[in-house]
Amino acid sequence: MRVLVVGSHKWWRMESGVERALRRAGHTTLLLDDRRLKQRIGRRLTQHWVRRAARAFGADFVFLGKCLGLTHETVAELVRGKRSAMWNLDAPSFRIVDRADVAHTVGAAKLVDVFHISGFEDEYRKLGLNAMFLPAAADREIVPIPARPEFAAQIVFTGAGYDEGRARFLVALSRRFHVKVWGLKWEPWQDQLDWGGRQVVEQEFAAACSSSALSLGLLPAIADGATNYASNRMWTTALGGGFYLGQGSPGADQLLLDGVHCAWFTDLDSCIARAEHYLGAPAERERVRVAGEAFVRRHHTFDERITHILASTEWRNPLQTGGP
Repeated sequence: MRVLVVGSHKWWRMESGVERALRRAGHTTLLLDDRRLKQRIGRRLTQHWVRRAARAFGADFVFLGKCLGLTHETVAELVRGKRSAMWNLDAPSFRIVDRADVAHTVGAAKLVDVFHISGFEDEYRKLGLNAMFLPAAADREIVPIPARPEFAAQIVFTGAGYDEGRARFLVALSRRFHVKVWGLKWEPWQDQLDWGGRQVVEQEFAAACSSSALSLGLLPAIADGATNYASNRMWTTALGGGFYLGQGSPGADQLLLDGVHCAWFTDLDSCIARAEHYLGAPAERERVRVAGEAFVRRHHTFDERITHILASTEWRNPLQTGGP
């Protein structure tokens, strides 16, 4: 199949990972980075260039990211007469649909056959989208790497500092453990946190996971009320050598099982208790980590997700269908 992919070319971004998985599966692909084109040649020329490239490629299937560099008219031309889908991993953004970029993506999503979303699918159906739940995933090329001393910590958190609630949680947790924080926009709390001052991606992300005893997952306030939603970091952490200690929610805690693939907590006190337990039980921690990595590598990579994207089929939880 010839598949046109519109989205980021950066190795660690979802669209790039999906494109590699498609090629591994034997499909012919063309990846067009609409936002990079817009930055380089401007919005008007981007529309012309993308339309011309798409016509020359002759896709059977069109897979879209957020389409922030394309007009809705261009998106409509790309998908006309083609099977199409969009996959969005920022599920909680339905709460800020009045923001221009989110509204633009929702408008583009109305033009495709299926809108795959990593949670809150009922809310997107209310917005008029043909929404199907499809959890985030990770690239199978992510692997554990030898520990590096500059990334060593008892607990590591990777993510941007845009949520005050997460910041307060990390500050409180840092009073009990050595917590290392990586990501952008943590300046307001830099005196209270061991902040690395920058983002970590690719090999450095794996190094941060592999070099720390526990890798923390925290839901931002915008994700309040989440059920099956989980950040893609849950999957990338597992493949990158991390033991995932995550904030659970009804549904997400059935994607990975507590004490089997990861550890779940519900609040600060339970997070501290789970952290103390696993920091004091390195053999058990490694057993769970290894099982979690193997399970994610089998069931939660882009290679698995493209089967649902191309066939427009509902995703089924392997833990509820007998998958090992």
